[in-house]
Amino acid sequence: MDMKKMRLCACLVTLCLTATHLPASYNVTLRNWDDYQSVLQLEKMQSFKDAEKLKEYLKVFFTEWEPLDNLALDFKRYLQISDEVMRDALTGIVRESSARVGWIRDTSRSGDATVRRMIRTAIQWMWVCTDTETKKLLWDIAMDSAKDSGYRRVATIAYLRRADVDVQETKDFFKSLFADEARLPADHIAVFKYGIETVLKEKMDEKKREEIDAAYRVITAREKKE
Repeated sequence: MDMKKMRLCACLVTLCLTATHLPASYNVTLRNWDDYQSVLQLEKMQSFKDAEKLKEYLKVFFTEWEPLDNLALDFKRYLQISDEVMRDALTGIVRESSARVGWIRDTSRSGDATVRRMIRTAIQWMWVCTDTETKKLLWDIAMDSAKDSGYRRVATIAYLRRADVDVQETKDFFKSLFADEARLPADHIAVFKYGIETVLKEKMDEKKREEIDAAYRVITAREKKE
């Protein structure tokens, strides 16, 4: 098993142990693969089929860890979670958490940091949902200059890395983003640049990569003017 899968399984076990209220003294190490399997199988066929339960488990998961967004697909496949259940769980987290702390970071409220991390991670993971509703939500978050730039960055990454976002949609995304100066204020430029750099490191259709690279050059030129 490669290191990525091992890290994922360590995260999953932590999640499942919390969800099933097993003793805190239970020894969780990467060596206990047989134990992992027995715990995961208990949850895999039942609780993770329910969006509400998955949402509550992911809240714990995203609070205890800040899992890499490229692990989301393995998570979804390993636990055999449907697109609908995954979408409902993730959007539920974003909806409830943003209602609690808002979409703009308030540095005076340090206690909100965990909730904000939960929102970011839920948005990051949305790239594995293939439905049009989630695609639209990612577009809306990325284009909304009233939202915190960190949320917009992860929404941009999630939107662009979706397999169902083709070359034309990629072009339309950046055309819309650059059409209005207000959509890309000076204090958001560096964040978007970082997000696009992240996507460019991944494997994708070459024509789509060219569109993303062209947008990267535009955003870099705009950054130099500021």
